[in-house]
Amino acid sequence: MPFDVFERITAQEAANRVAQCGLAPVTTRYDADLHEDLLTATPVNLATDEQLACADKAASYYTLELPPSAQPRYDAIREARLSAVFKAQARVWLSARGLLNQVPEYRVGITNDALFTRRIESLCGPRARGAFQSKFGFHAVSPDWVKRNLNPPERGGEVLSCLMNVTTVAGFEFGFIGNECYQR
Repeated sequence: MPFDVFERITAQEAANRVAQCGLAPVTTRYDADLHEDLLTATPVNLATDEQLACADKAASYYTLELPPSAQPRYDAIREARLSAVFKAQARVWLSARGLLNQVPEYRVGITNDALFTRRIESLCGPRARGAFQSKFGFHAVSPDWVKRNLNPPERGGEVLSCLMNVTTVAGFEFGFIGNECYQR
């Protein structure tokens, strides 16, 4: 997904901004397993939804860890905001390519996943064929497809962007299997 919705700031600047939302103290630490800086806020009082919404924007692209009483509310606020942003960006991307009106409807539990994924693969072109057809089910990108089409990553960038934008607009969730990586 595009990350231009996030301001490029340091982890310490993000921590300072989150603290200004009333969630002090806020610390930073590097997580070697995730290969990223994390922010941890341990507010003295119960965080309000307004403070959590402020922290969502203040944290930029950093992961913010909160006490168990606040984390689910924060995650829901962040998910709602980012989902709307990413959906709007996906609509712009698809519209610029004349594909927006061709996005098939998807309804969880009603739409046939096999038919839906074939339709979006067809919409995104011949190189998208088989992206969702694997032993891992229709909500996972096929590791074999990734090896064939995204090696090197630039080779399949437009196709993958199409698949991601179509699924975002349609509301179809998918993931990647394991530690798929590009080999050069």
